[in-house]
Amino acid sequence: MKKDEIVIAHCPAQHPASDPDAVLKEVAQSIAGALDVPAAGIHEALKKREQVGSTGLSDGVAVPHCSLDEAQSFTIGLLTTSSPIAFGAIDGNPSNIFAFVAGPEARRTDHVRLLAALTAQLREESTRQRIRSAATAEDLRSILEDGVVPRQPQQADAYSVLVIFVQHQDLYEPILEAVSGEPNSSVAVSEAKSAGSILHRMPLFATFWNDREEGEIHRIEVVLPRNQVNRAIRRAEDLAAGSRGVQISAMDLSYGSGVLDL
Repeated sequence: MKKDEIVIAHCPAQHPASDPDAVLKEVAQSIAGALDVPAAGIHEALKKREQVGSTGLSDGVAVPHCSLDEAQSFTIGLLTTSSPIAFGAIDGNPSNIFAFVAGPEARRTDHVRLLAALTAQLREESTRQRIRSAATAEDLRSILEDGVVPRQPQQADAYSVLVIFVQHQDLYEPILEAVSGEPNSSVAVSEAKSAGSILHRMPLFATFWNDREEGEIHRIEVVLPRNQVNRAIRRAEDLAAGSRGVQISAMDLSYGSGVLDL
């Protein structure tokens, strides 16, 4: 996705909204202003998405979003509230940071990538602190420009491959979400098995493993600009927090062509 395909909407800071619907109405107004369309339909689309399941995450963050037939490009923004609001977050805590996305109905892959980019950024405590401290819409806008809007790689042919093996389901999805947000990247997932699933059948090693060693390993492969590799590795390592069962490798790519759809 190119930088000029993303519009940053008005980003209300310290808004006095006191309930979820007031937040959604304000988000709809911001998106409508960017798209120059009526806000009512956007408000309904946002409410319909929340009915599927709350977009409240954790750590005081929510990411309301919707797809729109009339949208030709993506609109993103941030909204903060002066007081936390109960928004159905997965950790049960109220939210006061609302990152929002609206995009074309037909471009679901790009929509997912933008959501992943936003949530990866918002997982970082320093970013959340910076957002909560923002006093103006311009302050919030600059945060998005720093971390979410894609930039072209410094060298068009300088790409790397990042491969992450994850044995634990509770780490797999957060790590996949974090690395899927890297701009100008392609992501693929597959399943593998540990060597123990084979070794336990071999007489020499039979006493070291048993037939419970059949668990699958998740393999995440990301092709991304070389200058983004360190950031992606750091995000994955922060989530793994030194846990066994996560292996990360990176290597330079000498040749590559094509782009994968998510």
